Amino acid sequence: MTYWSVLLASGAVVNGAAPATDPVVIEATVANDEAQRGDDVVVVGKSYGERGIGKTVAPLKDTTNTVTVVERDQIEAQNLFTLEDALTATNGITVTGIGSEDPSFISRGFAIDNYLIDGVPTRSFGFPGVVPDLFFYDRLEVLRGPAGLFTGSGNPAGSINLVRKRPLDAARVQASAGYGSYDNLRLEVDVSTPIGDVAGLRAGAMAQDQDQFFDTAHRNRWGAYAVGDLKIGGRTTLTGGVYYDRFKPAIQSGLPGYAGGLDGSEGRLLDVRRSTYLGADWNRFDAETWTGFVELAHRISDRWTLRATGLIANVDRLDIYSYVGNAAVTLTPRGQVPANLGRTSHIAFLGDNAQRTRSFDFNGVGSFRAFGREQSLILGADYQAQDYTSYFARYSGYAFINVFDPVYPAEPPLDPRAELPRYPVQGTRGRCATVPTECVSQSAGATRTYVEQYGLYGQLRLSPVEGLTLVGGGRSTWWSSDLDTLNRLTGDATGRSQYGYDARFTPYGAVLFDATDNLNFYASYADSFTPQAPPANRSRPDGRQIEPLIGDQIEAGSKLSLMNDRLLLSVAAYQIKQTNRLVNPPEADTIVLQAGRVRARGIEAEATGQILPGWRVNGGYSYTRTKYLEDTEPQFEGIALTPIIPRHMAKLFTNYAPEGGALAGASVGGAVTYFSSTYGGNPALFAADGTLRTASTIVRQGSYALVDLRAGYKLSEQLSLSVNVNNVFDKSYYSRISSTGRGNFYGTPRTVFGTIRYTFQ
Repeated sequence: MTYWSVLLASGAVVNGAAPATDPVVIEATVANDEAQRGDDVVVVGKSYGERGIGKTVAPLKDTTNTVTVVERDQIEAQNLFTLEDALTATNGITVTGIGSEDPSFISRGFAIDNYLIDGVPTRSFGFPGVVPDLFFYDRLEVLRGPAGLFTGSGNPAGSINLVRKRPLDAARVQASAGYGSYDNLRLEVDVSTPIGDVAGLRAGAMAQDQDQFFDTAHRNRWGAYAVGDLKIGGRTTLTGGVYYDRFKPAIQSGLPGYAGGLDGSEGRLLDVRRSTYLGADWNRFDAETWTGFVELAHRISDRWTLRATGLIANVDRLDIYSYVGNAAVTLTPRGQVPANLGRTSHIAFLGDNAQRTRSFDFNGVGSFRAFGREQSLILGADYQAQDYTSYFARYSGYAFINVFDPVYPAEPPLDPRAELPRYPVQGTRGRCATVPTECVSQSAGATRTYVEQYGLYGQLRLSPVEGLTLVGGGRSTWWSSDLDTLNRLTGDATGRSQYGYDARFTPYGAVLFDATDNLNFYASYADSFTPQAPPANRSRPDGRQIEPLIGDQIEAGSKLSLMNDRLLLSVAAYQIKQTNRLVNPPEADTIVLQAGRVRARGIEAEATGQILPGWRVNGGYSYTRTKYLEDTEPQFEGIALTPIIPRHMAKLFTNYAPEGGALAGASVGGAVTYFSSTYGGNPALFAADGTLRTASTIVRQGSYALVDLRAGYKLSEQLSLSVNVNNVFDKSYYSRISSTGRGNFYGTPRTVFGTIRYTFQ
C-alpha cells in the first residue's frame, strides 16, 4: 500500500504548485493497481475533485476550508448506497425533507443547493432530479460554508462534489451481491481495462430491489454506465462517458403530529407503529435519467494545464401519489383523546416533469515562481442551464384516512392535460349536483422554468514568505430565470415572470500560517448570493428589483497532521450571516421589505485517517446554533432559524483490518451517531390583545444515539464476505421531523445486510 494525496481544490497541481481554489487535499490509502488511469489528469474539475499530479501536492492540513471526503472504501464498508446514505453518515450534515424520496441536506443552518460532478457545477440534482446512487462514483466531497466562487448562486451552506469512476491503470473485474432485511437485494458488476498504452474503458451495471419498513412501500432501481479515455499525443487526454439510471420507489409525505393547544402550548409527535404508512398502496414514481459528459485536458507545459468539460443530463419523472393534508391531529380540551378521532383528509397528486440541464466549464490551472517559491493560479469560465417543464394535477380532500388505522383510498383519475368531471369524495354518496361538498374538482396547471447562469472566476494562491500563504479570488456571475405559465391543453405560454442579476461579484480570501511542519492556523472569508423570486402582489417601496439573499462567512481553524501524515485532526469555528431576507409587513399587504437577517454560528471538529496501521477513523463533532435576528414577526426574533439541526451532533465511523498476524484478512468496525434534542415547526402567535392567532406547530424529538456494527473476512485475495447490522439496539426515533402538519418520518429499525464481493485483477 502507498500513501498519496488527493487534490480536492484546484483542477490540477503541476510542478509543485499548491492548490489554487478553495483548496482541499486528503491523505488516502489505496492499492497502486486501484489508482485511476494516468499520471496527469484523472478526475477532472477546477475545484476539489482530482487525484494529485505533479511532483508534490499540498496536504489537507494546508487548506482553508472544512471539507469531508467519503472515500470508496467507506462507501463499501458502510453500505452507503445513495447520496442520502452517505450524507446521513457525514459530520455536520442534517437530512430533512417532506417527501420521502426528495431529501434536503442541511449544513451550517442552510440547505445545500450547489452540486458538482468532477468539479463542474450542475443543476441536474435539483428537483425533479433524484438522489443519485453512489455506484457510479468513486467518492464524494462535501464542502461546508459558502461555495459561490466556483458554483455561482446558492445558499451559504456548502457544496457536494461527486467524483466519477474512471478507467483504472490495470484490468479489474469486481462483482458483488448483497441481501438483507426487508428483502433488500443488491447486485453490482464493475469492469475496467486498459486498451494498449493510450486508452482505457470502464463500465458497470447495478440493480437493487427492496421492500421498505413502511407498510406497502417498495423501491426498485437499476442503472449502468460506461467511461472511456484516450491519450492524444503526450499532452492531451480525451475522456467521455454515458450513464443511465431508472428509479421506481413508492413515495409519501410522512406522519402528522398532535396539534398545539388553544393556550399556545406546543404540539407533539405521534406514537404509532413505525411501519405506519399514510400514503396509498398505489403511490409511486418513475424517474429515468440519462447523463453524458465529454472532457478534453491539455497540458501546455510542466506548469500549466487547460481543461474543457461539457455535461448534459435529462430527467423524466412521473409522480402519482396520495398524501395527508397539512392538518394536525386535534385533541379534546383535556388533550387526551383525538377530537377528530385521527381522521384526516387526503390529497391525490400527479406530477409529470421533464428536466434538461447542461453545463460547461473551461479553466486553466498552473504555477509560476515568485518570491523564490512556487505560486499557483486558476482562471476559468463556466455555464449552467436548466430547462424544466412541469404538468401537475390534484384532488384535494377527495378521501379521508385514519392515521391510527389507515385504510388506503382507491386511485382516482388524474390528467393534467385534460378537463375532468367532478370526482365523488370517497365514502360519500357523490351527489355532485345536490350536495356539492360530496364532490371535488381537479386542480391542474403547467409551467416551464428556464434558469441560466454563467460566470468568470479566478483565484491566486501566493506565498510571499516561508510559512505564510495568502489566498484571494473572486467571481462575477450573470444569472436569470424565466417562468412561463402554460396552457396545459396546448402547451402555449399564457404568462411570464422574469428576473435576474448581472455581474454579481463573489469574493474569497484566506490567510494560512504554518506554526510547525505539522500544525497550522488559518482564517478565511467567503460570501454567496441566493436569487429570490419577487413575491406575488408585493413590491419594494422604492420600486427597485428584489435583491438576492447575501450570505457571508468568517471561518477560523487549525489543522494538525500526525502519524507521519496518516492522521489529520482539524477544528474550525465559523459565523454566517444572511441578509436581504424578505419581510412582509402585516400592516401593509402591497409592499415587501428586505430587512430580514439571520445568523448561524458553530464549531466543527474532525478526525480522518489511520490511528494505527489498518485502523482507520472518519468522523467528528459539530456544534450549531442558528438565530433569527430580524423578521416580520417580532416573536420569531431570537429563536432558532433551523431548529431541526441538533445543537450537538457527533458521527464517527471506524474500521480495523489487521495487516498481518493470525487476524489478517478479518475486519471489524462500526459507527456511532448522536443527535441532541431538536424541534420543528413554529411557535404560537398571539394578537395584540393576547388572543391566540395561530396555534403552535412545534413537535420535538429528544436526543438519541444509534450504533451500527460490521464484520468482514477475506476468504482469498479475490473473495470476501461482510455483514452489517445497523441500528443494533433497534432504537425507535424520528429521523426527520417537520411540524404538526406532516413530514415526520420514523428512522429505520434494526436491519441486517450481508455482502459477498469478488475481485479479479
